[in-house]
Amino acid sequence: MSERAQTLHNSAWHGVFYLTGGGSLLLADLLTTPGASASVLEAQVPYAHAALADLLGRTPEQACSDATTRALAMAAFQRARELATQADARDSNKRVFGMACTASLATDRQKRGEHRAHVALQTEQVTYSAHLTFDGDRETEERELLDLLWHAMARTLDLPLEVTVPARPMVAHTEAQRHWRDLILGEALVWPSADHDGLLLLPGAFNPLHHAHERMLEIAEAMTQRAGAFELSIVNVDKPLLDYTEIDARLKQFQKPVWLTRLPTFIAKARHFQGTTFAVGVDTIIRTAEPDYYDSLLARDAALRELADLGTRFIVFGRDMDGNFQGLSDLQLPDELRALCAEVPKAVFRETVSSTELRAKR
Repeated sequence: MSERAQTLHNSAWHGVFYLTGGGSLLLADLLTTPGASASVLEAQVPYAHAALADLLGRTPEQACSDATTRALAMAAFQRARELATQADARDSNKRVFGMACTASLATDRQKRGEHRAHVALQTEQVTYSAHLTFDGDRETEERELLDLLWHAMARTLDLPLEVTVPARPMVAHTEAQRHWRDLILGEALVWPSADHDGLLLLPGAFNPLHHAHERMLEIAEAMTQRAGAFELSIVNVDKPLLDYTEIDARLKQFQKPVWLTRLPTFIAKARHFQGTTFAVGVDTIIRTAEPDYYDSLLARDAALRELADLGTRFIVFGRDMDGNFQGLSDLQLPDELRALCAEVPKAVFRETVSSTELRAKR
């Protein structure tokens, strides 16, 4: 029986655990100690790439990384909130968390790169992450990782545990601002970083923000004679929410106003920002026209009619698509959607930079 596990079982916390590539000793600690049902809502080991992609809603650019682990922790937190609804009816004092670990530890074949582990915890108030490297056999590294996992829980959940880790981990600890928390919990839909009327928006993930984004907004402002702002949704369809560390990092990139929202689709955006013009790339307009983006072709056509009724307009910028720079005039679109669009000529804007390429270089 583990005294550390008993401490968690007796606490006000219960959560979901997603561990891949290492960390199985934590599950042994938790599940072999009586009372596990008090603190463990669910545990998964998504070892296969497909299993990891299912939890994240996408294939991660790197399976063992800080960003992937924080996204897993947020997915675990969201799942914990779902599962806790029924459990909390029995114990209203319980609080939820999501914990994740991705690791590349010693194995029976030669490893490329350092042996390492990334750990993350997500609560209503905090995003915590830690990174530690190892240099030992598998058994030693698993035990060191177990200590790191308990160290993370002790710090984040304020558990009365004394845990010694073998080396000082690299740690990030981001406290939620009130409006971020409200968005994460679904208690608010939008928050502007500065005063703005919301009538000209450039939506995106901005991971990272680059000069093409800024140039697009400048051109859209000149075309509409409106002051523009960026729009960053913390939620994307079928993917975990952005965590507090990620929100903080992305917001720090901007000089202009940013609308932080919980509006993942254009219909949701248009319903909130009625009469708004959105500056978008051709790839976004293509997705907006695809029936697969909706439940059916009829649903798509109904959505396009609603966009028109809400006064939505699009300024469409060309983009490099499979080696060819394409503009609005190169696309086959439904007439209802094309009527809402204005094209930016290629002579005015022909940037080929992409956030994906910048992340790969970084």
